[in-house]
Amino acid sequence: MGIKEKNASKKSKGSSISIVMFVVASVVALIGVALLVNNILLYKSTVSQAVTQGYDIATVRKALLTSQLLPGVFEPIGIYGGIAFLILGVGIVNKKVSKGLMLLTKEEVCNDIIEESIVEQDVVDVENIEATEMDNPTEKIETVKEIEKN
Repeated sequence: MGIKEKNASKKSKGSSISIVMFVVASVVALIGVALLVNNILLYKSTVSQAVTQGYDIATVRKALLTSQLLPGVFEPIGIYGGIAFLILGVGIVNKKVSKGLMLLTKEEVCNDIIEESIVEQDVVDVENIEATEMDNPTEKIETVKEIEKN
């Protein structure tokens, strides 16, 4: 019973950590998208303010494109998107590693159970050994004859 409870808690712990990482990656990605939208809206409002002041729209766009819009687009994609993919990758690796460890743990548990049953089968009742040997002497003779035939 204790072995099953430990395995169940390890399984739920491994998968819960992966789920937390997936949620955190989603939150970081959403923050990146929000920052991206914010930078685009900021660019749009800056262009409209410059146009209302009397500047030519083509000149304003050309000037602000390289200084404000491109950095405002690539920064959230690069930083927040990269962090989100990194956390997502760590979550996937954690899920696969915990699944592999669970398989190894199950094999170890099965091997321990098999070893315990073998040890229990090899135990001989020393006090009653003569009584057990004398119970069926014909059976022993038959088994000895079978061994000699082979």
